[in-house]
Amino acid sequence: MAVETTTFFDWASNQGVSFWEVVARNFTHHGRFGPVPITNNVQLLQQEDRLDLLLSPTQFGLLSGLVLFLFLRHKIARWKEEHSHLKITSKDDLRRTVYTFLTFLEFLVISPLLLTVLFTFQMYRLAIQTILQQRHGKHFKGLLDGADVVWAIEDQNSRGMINIMANVEEPFTDWSSIDGSISAVILLTLRKRISSRLMRNYQPYPKMFWKRNVALGYYFWSDQSELTVEDYIRYMDTIPLADGQRFIEDNQLRSLLSKINNRHLPAEHTSSWEVLVGKQPLFDEDRRVLKYPILFRVHHSLGDGVALMRLLLEAIVDKEVPSRWKHLSKLKVMNINYILKQQKAANHHRLAVGETFLQRVWKSLPSAEELTARRDKFARILWTIYTAPAFFHDVSRRQADNNCIHASEMANEKVVSWIQEDHTSSTHWVEIIKRTKRLIPGTRFSDVFLTALSSSLDTYFASQTSKPPKNLTVVLPARIEKETPHLRLHNRFSVALQTLPISPGIQMNDANRHYALTNRILAINYWIMSKMTCLFPEAILRKILKSAHSTLAISNLPGPQQLPRIQGKELKNLSFFIPNLGTTAVGITLLTYGGKLQLGILADRAVIRTEEEAHSILKGAVEEIERMGQLLEEA
Repeated sequence: MAVETTTFFDWASNQGVSFWEVVARNFTHHGRFGPVPITNNVQLLQQEDRLDLLLSPTQFGLLSGLVLFLFLRHKIARWKEEHSHLKITSKDDLRRTVYTFLTFLEFLVISPLLLTVLFTFQMYRLAIQTILQQRHGKHFKGLLDGADVVWAIEDQNSRGMINIMANVEEPFTDWSSIDGSISAVILLTLRKRISSRLMRNYQPYPKMFWKRNVALGYYFWSDQSELTVEDYIRYMDTIPLADGQRFIEDNQLRSLLSKINNRHLPAEHTSSWEVLVGKQPLFDEDRRVLKYPILFRVHHSLGDGVALMRLLLEAIVDKEVPSRWKHLSKLKVMNINYILKQQKAANHHRLAVGETFLQRVWKSLPSAEELTARRDKFARILWTIYTAPAFFHDVSRRQADNNCIHASEMANEKVVSWIQEDHTSSTHWVEIIKRTKRLIPGTRFSDVFLTALSSSLDTYFASQTSKPPKNLTVVLPARIEKETPHLRLHNRFSVALQTLPISPGIQMNDANRHYALTNRILAINYWIMSKMTCLFPEAILRKILKSAHSTLAISNLPGPQQLPRIQGKELKNLSFFIPNLGTTAVGITLLTYGGKLQLGILADRAVIRTEEEAHSILKGAVEEIERMGQLLEEA
């Protein structure tokens, strides 16, 4: 019986069928490949009872090469996306690349002198640390870290506090029921929870209760504080009410917070936080609810915005607490955290006893993921070192902003305002920003908001002066590491300087309004900044940090998607306000909270005189976001 020596692919191309169709029709493979009907010839079956390869060596090699090519192309594409900042696409990019390289060479030339200076200050810092440790003994808790020192360097006109405001609501029945009892309940609840969760003998975050001191030109922590929970958590100042007035208005609360936000903290401003509970409610007539304000004031040297927000929510909100945790003894052996820690250490010791030396060595070796993370971190450090000289050259040559909200000197009075997207409203500001971001590749959430803010500032400048600036400098704090599962109170942020173009907003009668919006968003350019602050004493560091370039600071903080509760009542309308630093007299904040956008602004009265003027800037940005939503509906 003649057998064809054709391959399956040759046969299939002639027959117009696939291999799976052959199998479905109950055919077997003869020789290399090809359909042969099933036969009863036992000898023929014995000869054919084997499974040859589906591909010839040539075809297998071609297919392997194709798979390898596709894999390498995918990897190269991913590498290009991750390192797009290295790509040279124009003469400006080439010029910038050469400029960065030359400034780095200049840095290498003077690096011996710089290293000598830094080493000298490092030795001086260690000497000061030793002196303070001998002077204060066990009460000395170390010098402040570099990022913490940034916010400890402050003056009377601009203290480094983050103010976080929230509301607790109560259904309104009638005016006779307003007795302020809910505020008393909230005050007592906060005191109990802070005492039991944070102030017990085993303190999970002892840094919260340390004092911030300065001596010999350096800031340091000390645990010599005698404050009680009553000193930390108090009632908010009351607002004088007119005859017949039963609740406070929004403008009255704004005026009060404007006075409070820059006020010193307890213990002559050496403590790091306080909580103020309002006794006077606001009245929401549409929803028929009373809103009691709560103000959390935390010094920025305690931690960055992410850490402080986590601390706030973990310390005060409702959560499931086992009954045996409710009455903890002050004795260390009865503390549940101490017991769990000791049990974990004992279990680890028991597991390690039976291990061989090679097993322990093998377990100590980093995994592939850890090696990759270390490699990426090391590459980022090298890239920062390489680009830092060019950045400092740029900053030294940069001209200071010149506009009506840029301060040369600040007053000791602030203005505060906010716009909160209520959870019961039908607005979708966050969704509009996200949808706009998705339409333009490479765009970030903050880019879209800055575009809306640009148009709002253009309107504001036009109302204040006849010649609005073409651009201004914005400070953008950004976290430089991911948040760990266990809360750590520290500042882990870097700062970017961005030139924000000031241009009119969306004109709904413009035929090219979609194209114009895209161009405005793509005009957002980011700069990179590195910092080295912990080595220098206060007198030198104060000169370094007193920047006169920037006009405003913008902070974007993602909040929790679920609304936390206090005594079963939701904590609503969460907003925060960042402090002024140096001569940057305006700070604008974004917080996405429960899927809704909360905006806040804090400004010095030297540049923005009233709360109404500050509020108009936020209102203009929101109106521009809503116009973006109209463009999305048209698209």
